[in-house]
Amino acid sequence: MKRILIILIVLIANQIFSQKELDSDIDKGIELYQNGKKDKALKLWKKIEKKANNLSSTYGTTLGNILYYYIEKDDEKNVLKYYSKIIDSDLNDKDKNHEIGKPYKNYRYHATMRLASYYGKKGEFEKGFNFVEKADNEITFETTSLTSFIFQKVDLAFWKYRFLNDLNQKDKAVSKLIERAFEYDYKSMYTNWATLSPSNDENELSETICTEFTDLKKLKSEIDSGIENLVFNKKKNIIELKINEIDYNINLYSELTDKEKCKSYLKNSFFYKYLTEKTKN
Repeated sequence: MKRILIILIVLIANQIFSQKELDSDIDKGIELYQNGKKDKALKLWKKIEKKANNLSSTYGTTLGNILYYYIEKDDEKNVLKYYSKIIDSDLNDKDKNHEIGKPYKNYRYHATMRLASYYGKKGEFEKGFNFVEKADNEITFETTSLTSFIFQKVDLAFWKYRFLNDLNQKDKAVSKLIERAFEYDYKSMYTNWATLSPSNDENELSETICTEFTDLKKLKSEIDSGIENLVFNKKKNIIELKINEIDYNINLYSELTDKEKCKSYLKNSFFYKYLTEKTKN
């Protein structure tokens, strides 16, 4: 029994040493890449990919580095190959990141946004937009901070806004900002992070929406009409409303029970209060 225990301790110690060695090789690869020896860096990272435990942060970081290499080379085939490897892997997005303000690795989220950026730079705005939608609706951004979570949600809305503007879909672009401004009650989803203070991101979101309209009183009137005629889809837990002939589906994080509570919810948003204040005079 004692002998088995000794063997186990030795095996674990070797595994830890091997992991640290591979992590050191990742840094060597980064140094090579930054010094212009990019192909040598790729060769080293691919060796690490083969050796690393596919559940480890070493493996996840290496796949991310290889994805970055192929993005910079504009090698779309391998970009999609390594993106799929990250998405379909057994990696834990909550692997510790040891970086202030970014506690988790979020492999899938960051890989998806890299592809959104990749296609945006190529002028393939529809593809870029679709990857932002995927990051927003299919991938969980892991964090422990409500402020960080709100930042990501608002940032994604701005990404959609820019892509839709690039696609000359101006009205739809603004609608994505309005939609996000009404999806504000994240503190009901993450009660342990709750804060009553509006973030700077919510303020920027409201300011940007208002700059898109020359007549804010008319905008408020149309929003009020939409709120008055909203439909509460209790089964899907969404609010359906129409503003400026555009249909909105507002995701709810609160457990609302009827149409009147939905009206109050929308009117209690930072954006609605901001717009009301702007249209007082």
